[in-house]
Amino acid sequence: MKKKYLIWLILIWTSIIIASFAWNSSLIISNNRKVVLNKSQAFFKQILITREWNSNHGGVYVPITATTKTNPYLNDTLRDIVTIDGMQLTKVNPSYMTRQIAEIDKKDFDIQVHITSLHPIRPANKPDQWETKALNSLKNNNQEVLELVKDNSSARYRYMAPLMTSKSCLKCHADQGYQYGDIRGGISVSFPSAFYTKGVTNQLTSFATIHLLILALGILGLTIYYRMANSYYSIVETKNNELMQINAAKDKFFSIIAHDLRSPFNIILGYIDLLKSQEDTLNKEERKEIIDEIDQSSKSAFVLLEDLLLWAKSQSNRIELTKEFLNLRELVIEAIEAHLPGAKRKNIQVYNKVPENLSLKIDEFTIKTVIANLFDNAIKFTPSMGKIEIKATRKDNSVEVSISDNGVGISPETIPQLFLIEEGISTLGTQDEKGSGLGLLLCKEFVDKHNGKIWVESELSKGSTFTFSIPASSQPEQKG
Repeated sequence: MKKKYLIWLILIWTSIIIASFAWNSSLIISNNRKVVLNKSQAFFKQILITREWNSNHGGVYVPITATTKTNPYLNDTLRDIVTIDGMQLTKVNPSYMTRQIAEIDKKDFDIQVHITSLHPIRPANKPDQWETKALNSLKNNNQEVLELVKDNSSARYRYMAPLMTSKSCLKCHADQGYQYGDIRGGISVSFPSAFYTKGVTNQLTSFATIHLLILALGILGLTIYYRMANSYYSIVETKNNELMQINAAKDKFFSIIAHDLRSPFNIILGYIDLLKSQEDTLNKEERKEIIDEIDQSSKSAFVLLEDLLLWAKSQSNRIELTKEFLNLRELVIEAIEAHLPGAKRKNIQVYNKVPENLSLKIDEFTIKTVIANLFDNAIKFTPSMGKIEIKATRKDNSVEVSISDNGVGISPETIPQLFLIEEGISTLGTQDEKGSGLGLLLCKEFVDKHNGKIWVESELSKGSTFTFSIPASSQPEQKG
């Protein structure tokens, strides 16, 4: 993933979180407004009910006191009366009763209720600036007005709804030109907003914290995904490159094998053609020499094909290991037996110094192939009257098997290439013996299948030691 895609994903994720927060914030603010509106409407309806009750009774009489005096704005011949026992009573109309209830609400609950009109009878009912604006809004057929009003010292919710003219209201307001159903004014209700705004602030803070956390987790997740994706991509790219190198190496290797195969067949075909065309002119010694060359080239080609088939089988994982505890010394004897005649022809002394009681859990076929190949190589590169030693020693949790010779040795620059497929090194032996170039590759393949290692130590003109190690964690107790 390119870095610009990560940036785009982070921007998209941030936009989603911001949009989510904005939507949730609008819901919180909207719900708070509904709560405040419901409270305001409840106050207003309660006032209307009490006013309707008073109006339906044509007003109510109450004793005149210091707090309830005669209403000078009530034009009623029966405004003031005296009871038989001399108690002075005054009539309280809906407006007067509303004002007295409002005083109680303001004192006890800090709720201000105000009857107001653009054309008030009572001067104290004159609207303030906000109420004037609200009354004009009501005249334009708005059903109600709710607003959060802030000043330097406080913030309050202010609500106003229209006060409609009923039939009972016409007794006092008909002279003002009002008719039944007209908007005569309004009742404003105001109360502190701190409780509600604090709740909104707390909710918004909580939601902001949650959204910030989700945003951070999302960005962290995208960043981790970006790094993991790039890491996996890097691994895949590395593996692809390795695969391409392996395929290229195999292509090169097969071209080498093709050349090595063509060479003995060219010799065989050339000599056969010579035998056919000059059979009568060749003497016995010449024919024998040609036959020997054909024989040697045929065997060389057969060994190469046999190794190639075995290597191909190992590459396709068609060689299954069947591990069992085997006596290593006896395995070495069986592995080198077929190659001893070659050592005898060159008068090479062979010493099997593997302990008699050493057993190892291994696959018989593959390990015998490894030992046989290493032993055959030692014979090829050891001159006449030389010697070869085969040893096995336990090192920590493994057993190391080494095959040493005092032959021609290997140059330092060649050693690193011995187990590489793309090199396909095949060198003539001390008596021009030919190899397939696959032997050491097979050895490495089979040792790897046992989770072991193989390496070589060599010095020119002094000989070589090929060693491979096999884990011996399952090795049984040695006897003797």
